[in-house]
Amino acid sequence: MNNAPRKALAPTDVWTPRQLEQLDAVVAACALIAHADGEVSTEERGRMLDRIRGQAGLIPFGVDDVLEAFEALDTRFETRPEEARAEAEMMIRRIKGRAETAEVAAAAVAVSIADGGLEADERQVILDICAWLGVAPSRFDLTH
Repeated sequence: MNNAPRKALAPTDVWTPRQLEQLDAVVAACALIAHADGEVSTEERGRMLDRIRGQAGLIPFGVDDVLEAFEALDTRFETRPEEARAEAEMMIRRIKGRAETAEVAAAAVAVSIADGGLEADERQVILDICAWLGVAPSRFDLTH
């Protein structure tokens, strides 16, 4: 339920609603992890961008598109954290049952360890994301 206006697609853009939902889910997962410890580090942003670049379904999106989506959600986390968390959860739940669910959970794990380790609050967010997506947390080594 992303209320931020999304920029209009150019006639040459071939983004599908499925790709937009996947982008929203990855960005939401990354934002939840980034905000789990109260601050968003440069390493977390970089890891998120690396993760998104590596997902085949998100290839049509450029770094600017990803950063724009992240910054919009990040701003909402800073001004209305409870609403932003509920919005992020809805964005993630929207892709439950799809093949890319494990990629979204893996992106959350990658961002969580970007700053040197997996904190308890970040681990809980990953467990929440796995539950929302129906992904077994045992797929990921959560002891970093």
